[in-house]
Amino acid sequence: MPRSTSLSPRPRSSATREALYQAGLRRFASDGWRTARIRDIVGDAGQGNDSAINYHFGGRMGLLEDVLLRGVLRMEDERRADLQRWAQSAQSAPSSAQSAPDLAEIVRAVVSPLADLLDDDEGRCTLRVIAQVGALAEVDRTLTDRPVAGTALQDQLEMLVSAATARCGRDLAGHRVRQLIVMLTAELAARACDPPDAAPPHREYVADLVDWLAGGLARPAPR
Repeated sequence: MPRSTSLSPRPRSSATREALYQAGLRRFASDGWRTARIRDIVGDAGQGNDSAINYHFGGRMGLLEDVLLRGVLRMEDERRADLQRWAQSAQSAPSSAQSAPDLAEIVRAVVSPLADLLDDDEGRCTLRVIAQVGALAEVDRTLTDRPVAGTALQDQLEMLVSAATARCGRDLAGHRVRQLIVMLTAELAARACDPPDAAPPHREYVADLVDWLAGGLARPAPR
């Protein structure tokens, strides 16, 4: 059953804060969140005071957290709809029937909302930032706990580990889900840099991505 979450978007930003956010997002995407110059972000936002980032976000890390949180929240409704649908299916299934979604379906539910961020410029920039912290991600922990903790994404990742555990054991399942996060975010970030008409078409691209990621998770443990 999905856990409830009290996570909600921050209060509406001022025009200045939003301009700084958008400028920071794009600079983090193009220059890297660690190396993007605060002066460039402030200048891109049409501001003249380098302390504006500290005032509105508490610094570079605070801006990164906002980027990650906004990305997670953007996907939350779609992810929670999948969790609710699975819960309803489990309640209506006969006790002898398999009610949990299979591994491939959970992979689809993890991948599809992320891939949908490719649809617009802000989403593509967000993917390029997410990929920069993907290598630091672990199941149940990210660079900061805040963006994922208590969300539908965390529920889905835990379900994914459980489904993979039946194939290869708990320790290897956790390691494989971590690999999935790293490979998925890196691949989508690369796709985000491609022209809008990049081949293959989006639907076929996502289906193939889900297929090979699910196949990797489903392999038995090596002997």
